[in-house]
Amino acid sequence: MNENSSRSPHGERVVDLSGTEMGHPPFTRLHMIAIMQDDGHINFEILNTMSPVTRLFSAAAVASVATAAVLDLGIIVDNGYKVVEFGIGTPAKTFRLLFDTGSSSSWATDSQCLAKGNCNNGSGYDRSGYSINASTSGHYTGESAVIPYLGGDVAGPTVAEKWTIGNFTWDQSFIAANESNWAALAADGFMGLGFSSIIDGGANTVVETLMAENRLDAAKFGIYYGTEAKNTSGVPGDGVLTIGGSREHEYIEGDLVTIPITRVDGTYDVWRSTILKVNGTRTTSNGSVIETETDFDQARVVFDTGAGSITLPTKQNLAVYESIGMNYTKILKGEHIPLCSEFNSSWSFKFTFGDYRYPQTIEIPGDQLARPGFAYRDDACWPPFEDGAQSGFVLIGTPLLRNFYTVWDYGSAANETVIGRFDPTLSFGYLKNKTAAAK
Repeated sequence: MNENSSRSPHGERVVDLSGTEMGHPPFTRLHMIAIMQDDGHINFEILNTMSPVTRLFSAAAVASVATAAVLDLGIIVDNGYKVVEFGIGTPAKTFRLLFDTGSSSSWATDSQCLAKGNCNNGSGYDRSGYSINASTSGHYTGESAVIPYLGGDVAGPTVAEKWTIGNFTWDQSFIAANESNWAALAADGFMGLGFSSIIDGGANTVVETLMAENRLDAAKFGIYYGTEAKNTSGVPGDGVLTIGGSREHEYIEGDLVTIPITRVDGTYDVWRSTILKVNGTRTTSNGSVIETETDFDQARVVFDTGAGSITLPTKQNLAVYESIGMNYTKILKGEHIPLCSEFNSSWSFKFTFGDYRYPQTIEIPGDQLARPGFAYRDDACWPPFEDGAQSGFVLIGTPLLRNFYTVWDYGSAANETVIGRFDPTLSFGYLKNKTAAAK
């Protein structure tokens, strides 16, 4: 997959308009965090390779949350893929995992899978390969999983292991994949950030595992994608995934726009809500402003960090393009190649989510949707939206998410283990100019 491929929250991969697969797998290394314990006192030391910070707490001061933490993982970008790094096993071996709010269980390719050619790798990234025999802390749980994707599966046994971030260690279950068709993924696997109602093979999510162990300051995570769009040369850039807290005060201006997350069949599965409308606004050559509303009939919308596109239902997709003066049919037929010079601040989209009583709106200008490389041309940009085959369903991936600071809040106590007691929300913050995403 290249930076223009995507996967849905249920694992389907979307093909882009030029026939190449489109996705935004992540690459990441932690930029900070070491947590240390001493007899009689519990000391928390958080190290940031960009700007070191240290926090110390006495055991008495934090008796109720003695091992709670805020974990910051620096984001590595490689060919558009954005990932974070974890140590897995004893001794710990580094694995890069794509952080994905559209799935829940984590998985990493097994060393034997790589050796036997069952996990083909055409990404250019040298995958680590997990070996249970090389670790003194891993054991099979007796469960296994087959996770289906369009065109291939990820399959393997479930392993319970030690995971580490700096000196912070916990017990985590994941799938040691002995079969995978993610050949182009420039990572060792996925870290699921969905909810535990849809885990595979009994491999619980990282966040809910840490919540159950009372290891986090807060039941939430925050994402700042950073200013690098393509590559960070194998090291973390300025993007950061924060687990157990959020850092909107560092990255945003103004207030957060907060959207309620909705249930499916009585429970939470992925980060989904309701989309009410999209308003396209454009400024004409004579300076007049035209705003056109497209009604989405309260369609379902999923916010997916593992998707590299924004997908709209066919009817609304055509109308949304027309609202800014573009013709999607002509783009499909090759009669119009959208140039990057067309992506400017003269037009914008307003997305309205939630319900009609308390609508929540975010706006994104055209220049922030520019992604060069369409039709294999540096001067042409990818169309902002794709046509989705499913009526009443919208998928919002990184082309929109990367332009905001996002806070994914479970709306519960930091140690809550019952999904029914969650009251999750997703908040969007407008980035300060110096932290705005690169084009």
